[in-house]
Amino acid sequence: QQVARGERVLVVFAGVGMEALQIAARTEASEVLAIEKNEVAAECLRRARRMLERNKTATCPGSGMGAAERLHVMEGDAMDILPTLEKESYDRIVAPRPKEGSQDGDLGTGDAGTPFLLEMLPLLKMKGEVHWYDFAADRELPNCDRTRQILEAACRSLGLEMEVIHVAKVGSIAKRQWRVCV
Repeated sequence: QQVARGERVLVVFAGVGMEALQIAARTEASEVLAIEKNEVAAECLRRARRMLERNKTATCPGSGMGAAERLHVMEGDAMDILPTLEKESYDRIVAPRPKEGSQDGDLGTGDAGTPFLLEMLPLLKMKGEVHWYDFAADRELPNCDRTRQILEAACRSLGLEMEVIHVAKVGSIAKRQWRVCV
Protein backbone atom coordinates (compact mmCIF):
# COMPACT_ATOMS: atom_id res chain seq x y z
CA GLN A 1 0.00 0.00 0.00
CA GLN A 2 2.34 2.69 -1.26
CA VAL A 3 -0.33 5.00 -2.64
CA ALA A 4 -0.90 7.91 -0.27
CA ARG A 5 -4.10 9.87 0.33
CA GLY A 6 -4.84 12.30 -2.47
CA GLU A 7 -2.39 10.88 -5.02
CA ARG A 8 -3.15 10.96 -8.72
CA VAL A 9 -2.14 7.63 -10.25
CA LEU A 10 -1.64 6.81 -13.92
CA VAL A 11 -1.78 3.16 -14.99
CA VAL A 12 -0.52 2.67 -18.54
CA PHE A 13 -1.09 -0.57 -20.48
CA ALA A 14 -3.79 -1.33 -17.92
CA GLY A 15 -5.14 -4.48 -19.56
CA VAL A 16 -8.29 -5.62 -17.77
CA GLY A 17 -7.36 -3.25 -14.96
CA MET A 18 -6.15 -5.41 -12.10
CA GLU A 19 -3.75 -2.77 -10.77
CA ALA A 20 -6.05 0.17 -11.50
CA LEU A 21 -9.02 -1.50 -9.83
CA GLN A 22 -7.01 -2.44 -6.75
CA ILE A 23 -5.60 1.08 -6.39
CA ALA A 24 -9.03 2.69 -6.80
CA ALA A 25 -10.76 0.29 -4.39
CA ARG A 26 -8.10 -0.10 -1.70
CA THR A 27 -6.34 3.26 -1.45
CA GLU A 28 -7.23 6.88 -0.90
CA ALA A 29 -5.96 8.00 -4.31
CA SER A 30 -7.92 10.99 -5.54
CA GLU A 31 -7.80 9.76 -9.14
CA VAL A 32 -6.72 6.65 -11.02
CA LEU A 33 -6.46 6.94 -14.79
CA ALA A 34 -6.14 3.66 -16.69
CA ILE A 35 -5.06 3.62 -20.34
CA GLU A 36 -5.57 0.50 -22.48
CA LYS A 37 -5.38 0.01 -26.24
CA ASN A 38 -7.03 -3.42 -26.52
CA GLU A 39 -10.76 -2.82 -26.88
CA VAL A 40 -11.75 -6.16 -25.31
CA ALA A 41 -9.53 -5.57 -22.27
CA ALA A 42 -10.77 -1.97 -21.97
CA GLU A 43 -14.38 -3.19 -22.03
CA CYS A 44 -13.58 -5.70 -19.25
CA LEU A 45 -12.12 -2.83 -17.24
CA ARG A 46 -15.19 -0.65 -17.82
CA ARG A 47 -17.43 -3.56 -16.79
CA ALA A 48 -15.42 -4.02 -13.58
CA ARG A 49 -15.69 -0.27 -12.94
CA ARG A 50 -19.48 -0.56 -13.20
CA MET A 51 -19.35 -3.30 -10.56
CA LEU A 52 -17.40 -0.92 -8.31
CA GLU A 53 -20.22 1.61 -8.67
CA ARG A 54 -22.46 -0.82 -6.81
CA ASN A 55 -19.92 -1.32 -4.01
CA LYS A 56 -20.70 1.48 -1.55
CA THR A 57 -17.94 0.36 0.86
CA ALA A 58 -15.12 1.30 -1.54
CA THR A 59 -15.14 5.03 -0.79
CA CYS A 60 -12.30 7.45 -0.23
CA PRO A 61 -12.40 8.87 3.32
CA GLY A 62 -12.60 12.62 3.34
CA SER A 63 -13.87 12.97 -0.21
CA GLY A 64 -16.75 10.53 0.04
CA MET A 65 -16.05 9.57 -3.57
CA GLY A 66 -16.44 5.94 -4.47
CA ALA A 67 -13.76 3.90 -6.18
CA ALA A 68 -15.65 3.96 -9.46
CA GLU A 69 -15.86 7.77 -9.38
CA ARG A 70 -12.09 7.99 -8.94
CA LEU A 71 -11.29 5.43 -11.66
CA HIS A 72 -11.25 6.74 -15.23
CA VAL A 73 -10.65 4.58 -18.30
CA MET A 74 -9.21 5.84 -21.58
CA GLU A 75 -9.19 3.44 -24.50
CA GLY A 76 -6.55 4.02 -27.14
CA ASP A 77 -2.88 3.94 -27.96
CA ALA A 78 -0.78 5.25 -25.07
CA MET A 79 1.47 7.07 -27.53
CA ASP A 80 -1.57 9.07 -28.70
CA ILE A 81 -3.08 9.66 -25.24
CA LEU A 82 0.00 10.43 -23.11
CA PRO A 83 0.93 13.66 -24.98
CA THR A 84 -2.58 15.02 -24.31
CA LEU A 85 -2.24 14.71 -20.51
CA GLU A 86 -1.08 17.56 -18.29
CA LYS A 87 2.66 17.55 -17.56
CA GLU A 88 3.82 17.05 -13.96
CA SER A 89 0.33 16.08 -12.81
CA TYR A 90 0.71 12.49 -11.54
CA ASP A 91 2.20 11.39 -8.24
CA ARG A 92 2.66 7.79 -9.35
CA ILE A 93 2.82 5.93 -12.65
CA VAL A 94 2.40 2.16 -12.95
CA ALA A 95 3.46 0.65 -16.27
CA PRO A 96 4.71 -2.67 -17.55
CA ARG A 97 7.27 -2.48 -20.32
CA PRO A 98 5.45 -3.49 -23.47
CA LYS A 99 6.70 -6.69 -25.08
CA GLU A 100 7.90 -6.04 -28.60
CA GLY A 101 7.64 -9.40 -30.38
CA SER A 102 10.68 -9.99 -32.59
CA GLN A 103 11.99 -6.57 -31.59
CA ASP A 104 11.80 -7.40 -27.89
CA GLY A 105 14.22 -5.54 -25.63
CA ASP A 106 14.90 -8.83 -23.85
CA LEU A 107 16.69 -9.95 -26.99
CA GLY A 108 18.70 -6.75 -27.21
CA THR A 109 17.12 -5.75 -30.53
CA GLY A 110 14.17 -3.54 -29.52
CA ASP A 111 13.83 -0.15 -27.87
CA ALA A 112 12.93 -1.67 -24.46
CA GLY A 113 9.97 0.68 -24.05
CA THR A 114 12.05 3.87 -24.24
CA PRO A 115 9.54 5.80 -26.40
CA PHE A 116 6.84 5.13 -23.80
CA LEU A 117 9.12 6.23 -20.96
CA LEU A 118 9.89 9.46 -22.81
CA GLU A 119 6.16 10.22 -23.01
CA MET A 120 5.31 9.07 -19.45
CA LEU A 121 8.08 10.59 -17.37
CA PRO A 122 7.19 14.26 -18.06
CA LEU A 123 3.73 13.54 -16.58
CA LEU A 124 5.25 12.73 -13.20
CA LYS A 125 5.33 15.36 -10.46
CA MET A 126 8.62 16.23 -8.79
CA LYS A 127 9.43 13.44 -6.29
CA GLY A 128 6.87 11.21 -7.98
CA GLU A 129 7.37 7.46 -8.39
CA VAL A 130 7.29 5.17 -11.38
CA HIS A 131 6.67 1.46 -10.97
CA TRP A 132 8.21 0.09 -14.20
CA TYR A 133 7.56 -3.60 -14.69
CA ASP A 134 10.11 -5.43 -16.78
CA PHE A 135 11.33 -8.95 -17.43
CA ALA A 136 14.63 -10.25 -16.09
CA ALA A 137 16.59 -13.47 -16.18
CA ASP A 138 18.07 -15.00 -13.04
CA ARG A 139 21.49 -13.67 -14.01
CA GLU A 140 20.18 -10.06 -13.95
CA LEU A 141 18.95 -10.24 -10.36
CA PRO A 142 19.03 -8.61 -7.89
CA ASN A 143 20.15 -5.34 -9.51
CA CYS A 144 18.45 -5.49 -12.92
CA ASP A 145 21.21 -3.34 -14.41
CA ARG A 146 19.77 -3.52 -17.96
CA THR A 147 16.46 -2.09 -16.76
CA ARG A 148 18.18 0.52 -14.59
CA GLN A 149 20.26 1.68 -17.55
CA ILE A 150 17.14 2.06 -19.71
CA LEU A 151 15.40 4.12 -17.01
CA GLU A 152 18.52 6.21 -16.35
CA ALA A 153 19.01 6.94 -20.06
CA ALA A 154 15.37 8.03 -20.47
CA CYS A 155 15.58 10.30 -17.41
CA ARG A 156 18.91 11.74 -18.51
CA SER A 157 17.56 12.57 -21.98
CA LEU A 158 14.69 14.49 -20.33
CA GLY A 159 16.96 16.24 -17.83
CA LEU A 160 15.39 14.39 -14.89
CA GLU A 161 17.05 12.92 -11.83
CA MET A 162 16.13 9.45 -10.67
CA GLU A 163 16.77 7.03 -7.86
CA VAL A 164 15.93 3.34 -7.83
CA ILE A 165 14.21 2.78 -4.49
CA HIS A 166 13.66 -0.95 -4.77
CA VAL A 167 13.78 -3.87 -7.19
CA ALA A 168 11.23 -6.61 -6.54
CA LYS A 169 10.51 -9.96 -8.18
CA VAL A 170 6.76 -9.99 -8.68
CA GLY A 171 6.24 -13.23 -10.54
CA SER A 172 7.75 -15.98 -12.61
CA ILE A 173 7.04 -15.95 -16.34
CA ALA A 174 9.17 -18.96 -17.31
CA LYS A 175 11.99 -21.07 -15.98
CA ARG A 176 14.63 -18.65 -14.63
CA GLN A 177 12.65 -15.68 -16.04
CA TRP A 178 10.99 -13.13 -13.78
CA ARG A 179 8.66 -10.20 -13.92
CA VAL A 180 10.27 -7.46 -11.85
CA CYS A 181 9.25 -4.02 -10.67
CA VAL A 182 11.96 -1.36 -10.59
